[in-house]
Amino acid sequence: MSNQDDINTYLSHLETLYGRMVSYPSQKHYSGSIWHYSVSDCIDQIKQEVDLKKIKHTININGANDNSMINATDLANYNYCPASYAIGNSFQIENQSGIEFTEIGKQLHEQLLAVRTNWFSGRDVDYSSYNDLDADIVNKSRLIFTGHQDEKRKFVNGIWVGVPDYIFQDKEDDFFVVEEKFHRKRDPNKVSEYERMDAFHGGAGMDDEAEAERNKWREFKGYFFSNHIIQIVSYIRNIKEYRIAYGYLLYWYYDIDSNSEPYIHKVVAKKIILNEETENLYIQALQGIEQLRAAKQIPFTVDTLNMKKCAGCVVNKYCGHKTRRFENLTFPYNLQFLNLYSTDFPEELKRTL
Repeated sequence: MSNQDDINTYLSHLETLYGRMVSYPSQKHYSGSIWHYSVSDCIDQIKQEVDLKKIKHTININGANDNSMINATDLANYNYCPASYAIGNSFQIENQSGIEFTEIGKQLHEQLLAVRTNWFSGRDVDYSSYNDLDADIVNKSRLIFTGHQDEKRKFVNGIWVGVPDYIFQDKEDDFFVVEEKFHRKRDPNKVSEYERMDAFHGGAGMDDEAEAERNKWREFKGYFFSNHIIQIVSYIRNIKEYRIAYGYLLYWYYDIDSNSEPYIHKVVAKKIILNEETENLYIQALQGIEQLRAAKQIPFTVDTLNMKKCAGCVVNKYCGHKTRRFENLTFPYNLQFLNLYSTDFPEELKRTL
């Protein structure tokens, strides 16, 4: 990247995603060990990308790009970013970013949260933002299908294929789908470092900044991403074995406890129905994929790039478009997009030499 604002935003969001407190047990302190904030994982992410692009011609090509089928994830990925879709369907992704988040998501998926959770009764989970979901809807509905336990079963409609997380039948005999997503978010109800230190010294002071964050998080009703909405819309439109009337998008927010285990501390939900807005989102993604596959090349609008999305993309190490250097996108993704460019040696580092 050459734009300094892009660089700053990208690095800042990498720090949000991968920066963490690390402990050094050999250095005893009031808590049993000294904790420091580390960005080493952020640096590792960037180094892995540089190393990958140095040997870009060793990247394995994914033969699946000749597949005529379009799955629900394809539609979601294209809406997220056409370059992300092209990369994911051109290469065998062996250096996925955020793999730890993906593995935790799988682990939590396997708990079948939407099925087993006692809605609104968990003492440690904030259900207050369930603005679109009444507990009775799930509690009084019959579970018809779970994609986690029947991964080999796929729903097919023409060139479309998909597997939802769950299908339920409600008390009105209508079927609905539920899709779960998992987001790492520091639990604001955790004691802050200031409060921990103050308690150690016998005080009971209030961390105003931490309390403001807690209040803000309690009021948070969720921001639901269009790519996830499209995924549910594709189920409503294309699953013909059941009359899917609507869907629910669930965002589970988790943090890691002192035993390095993930735990849920908040959940938000949104009801998804077919209307002009959701239909247009779906059609735009479908037509975009079809055009890219047919023409093998489409214009790429660099002005719409969002560096936070780029930093959080699972295939960002394989992407050259986040540099804003390219105004076209090819399918399959051209390895020439993965070039490295020279840069001036930082003045800050020159002073240390």
